[in-house]
Amino acid sequence: MLLQKETQSLCPFCESTDVAHFQFHHIDEDPQNNDAYNLLMLCPTCHSKITKGDISRQEVENKKKELALTTQEKDKAMGKIINFNAKVGNAVVGDNNKVTVNIKKETKKSKYPDGCLGANNDKANYVGYLITRYHEYKEWEVGKENMNYSIFQSQLKKKYKIGKTRTLYNVPEGKFEGLSAHIQKKIDGTVLANVKRSKGQLKNYSSYEEYLEETEA
Repeated sequence: MLLQKETQSLCPFCESTDVAHFQFHHIDEDPQNNDAYNLLMLCPTCHSKITKGDISRQEVENKKKELALTTQEKDKAMGKIINFNAKVGNAVVGDNNKVTVNIKKETKKSKYPDGCLGANNDKANYVGYLITRYHEYKEWEVGKENMNYSIFQSQLKKKYKIGKTRTLYNVPEGKFEGLSAHIQKKIDGTVLANVKRSKGQLKNYSSYEEYLEETEA
């Protein structure tokens, strides 16, 4: 995933490694602009700080530029390694100065057991994306200063009978479609959604399939 590569699977602000629940922030605050240059992958806590203004837009833009520059420099460095005609460690030199590196990639185990929504990164991230979209629409309605970002997730936990010591991502994976549909309905019922509907703008969020395509671009 391009955006995950850009952040090296770390939140660019607090360096959280809980990638399974990272969210995507729209830098220009236009929820319809899903181009990679306008998206920043970060943890829910830092996303909330940006939304509340604790992290300024200028800081966000600077961080995006910094990440883009670092990624470019690493890509250039990798290009030099690939053109290096030698055997280094696990690197095996083939024809035409091509190098194949055999690296054993460790798979990070999820802290959520199999069968839970949190054990499926794509589905967990999509639910996080929808929750963020709901918050963005409610902010337009009540103002950032009046937002309590914990209320909505608490309501969702109560609806799906999730205990206080557990998170929404403990919801059984089999309830993913119902949970997504419920959050989508909440988004569609906001004042902003009604305003957009009156203007002929019907799309308030990406479908799960569209979301996967956008985040893999």
